[in-house]
Amino acid sequence: MATKVFVVLSSGDREVALEVGLVYPLNAAKNKWMDEVKLIIFGPSEKLAAYDAEVQGRMKELQEVGIEVMACKWCADRMNITGILEEAGIKVVYVGSIISQLLKDGWASLTF
Repeated sequence: MATKVFVVLSSGDREVALEVGLVYPLNAAKNKWMDEVKLIIFGPSEKLAAYDAEVQGRMKELQEVGIEVMACKWCADRMNITGILEEAGIKVVYVGSIISQLLKDGWASLTF
């Protein structure tokens, strides 16, 4: 049974991000439902992370409870938002190999 989870937030829908995509990882970490939690912002959701103040605030909350927040560099570069995400404290990296390694290491994944 997996004790670690990574959440992939790919939806560009603000409601999905604020009502589920950013809520589960926060609660999983705060309530110790899982031993380790990571958030990967991937694709359209990166624009929300770059331009939506409320989404940025929620991501800060995630970071404050020890969740590593990453965004896809390839996507961010294509959208010209890499610098904005980095200024928000989000680690911008190529996530394909990271996702693959997490799966190989037995992490559970959730996608919103």
